[in-house]
Amino acid sequence: MKNFLSLILIVCFSIKLEAQKQEQVVDVDYLKRKIDSIVSLSNSENIPQEIRGNLLDKAFLLTKKLKNDSIKIKYFTNLSYYSSSSQNSELFKKINSETTRFAQILNDSVALANAYWDRGFYYSRNSIKDSSYYSYSEAQKIFESLGNQYLSARMLYNMGKQQQEIKDYIGSEANVVAAIARLKPLEKYRELYNCYNTLAIISQALKDYEQSLNYYDEALFYLEKVGKNNLEIWTNTNNNGVIYHDMGNYQKAYEIFYNLIDSDSLEVKDPNLYAKTLNNLALTKIKLGDTLGSAKLIKTSIKKLDSLRDSRSLASAYTTLSQYHLYAKDTIKAIVHAKTALKAALESSSNERVLDTYALLTRIDYANAPDYAQKYFTLSDSLQQEERQARNKFARIRFETDEFIAQNEQLEGETAILAKQKQIWSGVALGFFLLGISVYTIINQRAKNQKLIFAQQQQANNQEIFNLMLTQKQKVDEVKRMEQKRISEELHDGVLGKMLGARMVLTGLNKKTGQEAIEARMEAIRALKNVEEEVRSISHELSHSAYQKINNFINSVEDLLGSAKENSKIITTFNYDEDEDYDALKGEIKINLYRMIQECLQNAIKHSHGKNFFVDFQRFDNTFRVAMGDDGKGFDMEKERKGIGMRNISSRVEKLNGTWQMESEPQGGTTITLEIPLHFMDSNTNTALERV
Repeated sequence: MKNFLSLILIVCFSIKLEAQKQEQVVDVDYLKRKIDSIVSLSNSENIPQEIRGNLLDKAFLLTKKLKNDSIKIKYFTNLSYYSSSSQNSELFKKINSETTRFAQILNDSVALANAYWDRGFYYSRNSIKDSSYYSYSEAQKIFESLGNQYLSARMLYNMGKQQQEIKDYIGSEANVVAAIARLKPLEKYRELYNCYNTLAIISQALKDYEQSLNYYDEALFYLEKVGKNNLEIWTNTNNNGVIYHDMGNYQKAYEIFYNLIDSDSLEVKDPNLYAKTLNNLALTKIKLGDTLGSAKLIKTSIKKLDSLRDSRSLASAYTTLSQYHLYAKDTIKAIVHAKTALKAALESSSNERVLDTYALLTRIDYANAPDYAQKYFTLSDSLQQEERQARNKFARIRFETDEFIAQNEQLEGETAILAKQKQIWSGVALGFFLLGISVYTIINQRAKNQKLIFAQQQQANNQEIFNLMLTQKQKVDEVKRMEQKRISEELHDGVLGKMLGARMVLTGLNKKTGQEAIEARMEAIRALKNVEEEVRSISHELSHSAYQKINNFINSVEDLLGSAKENSKIITTFNYDEDEDYDALKGEIKINLYRMIQECLQNAIKHSHGKNFFVDFQRFDNTFRVAMGDDGKGFDMEKERKGIGMRNISSRVEKLNGTWQMESEPQGGTTITLEIPLHFMDSNTNTALERV
């Protein structure tokens, strides 16, 4: 009787489980069809970006309802990939973060690597090179650990491209060569073509032209293995011509460009390359001294590039036209076309083209040469500083991620132990279930409880890993922001001011040849040498050394005001209490105060056009008050926006725990008042400003 009842209970329970299973299958199939339909619609051509983003978001919400983890992670991975090319950044970050989190929970290395890959592509598309490099690096390590040499090589290539764009050529070359070593045994000809093409670009940038030609030949070798593709072959041919031009072999470059123009259907199949080649041919003819027909080639190139809205190449074409008129000794037209080239370069946001046009205008526009030269050096120094910081950031990422990987491996080991324990308990639960239906309820409940405990522990571990990643990223971003801000202040307040003074001196001496003029020029040259020393000091982050240069604070301020008075004819007044020991001020106060005076003086000369400028030092008990101002044209404080100079003053005062206020009105001059607490003074003195 007991056996009969047990059999009935087992049959009923089995029927119930089967019914639940069938119901889940129906729900899963419905959701899968719905999600597939939405994703397919979002990938339709000509669909607006906003609607595409809404469809992907809807598919994401439906995916979260799926109960099957393996199906859910598959859809998460696909949605992360599709949203990485969407213009909706918030949508991508939301989907990609959830994909990363869920892949870590499931310990799905492939899904996690793909999520990092998507993130690297997203950051690359938005020109956030350090984050892109970090994401590709994380994906590469996972693919490498899984033994997937092909995808590991692709990530190495992507890392190399990011390094190439910030001119980290050595690091870029190392990663691309490592990618080639993995791709050759796999005979991945398309990827090998891309790698050798990148190596050619790197060698060209390093002026190793012979090596660059060899790499282009190697790239062409693999391109032909992929299959005939005239567009890419034409591009390779044009690149070879550019190399010969840069080498100074203009005759060889001319032959390459001339034959390329003659190629069948180039103008129709690739009008952009056709226009660029026309410009290259014209420039080469000018270098050979053959200007016959060059103007027509350039103007045809300009017309096509303008219709294609290729501002970067258009800037190059106008530069060639300027050089054509310069060769014809028509300087006026050369300057006009060079300025047009500069406008196109600025519209294209191509710093390389902007620098080229600044250099050209410096050579031909004598009246404005100093201004163009200053803009050239300012932009060049700024780009070099950004590239240097990015390279340092890449090095820090490599070091810090190695440490993080070691910690992550330890956590993964602990998670594996927990997973093994989970399997053991599940087996025990199954064994007790088979012993008899009488104890099924108790054993089943115990197994569920144990499963929940382990799932919570696993979730906590994965959340801790994710938080560590976020914290690490925030710290690096904060250090970068603070360093950029500090260098920006030093460059704007220090270097720019001194260069302005030197330029004004040299401008005033353009037509003077006397002994006094010679001595004044030498003094300006020495000032520029001081600027060079200060830039070097900033680049080596030796701000402490800069602080120590103000040994006699009052003399330094007087020299600053005296120099401005001599160079710009502005009348300066400096009031202070001679009984106060201003050298007892802490170095941080002196350097920041000096920079703020320098900034206000520069504004008075450059923007306000004042005739008089004053500085007033006063002490009130435990407060050091500084007032400075001019009698220039002033401005309406409610309408004018604060520039970088005012933001720098605000930042410096905040560092000193002080306060400041500014008063100005049209034609009423400008006055700035600072108040700094004396407890910020040098601790090596008994009092901040000890009275004598």
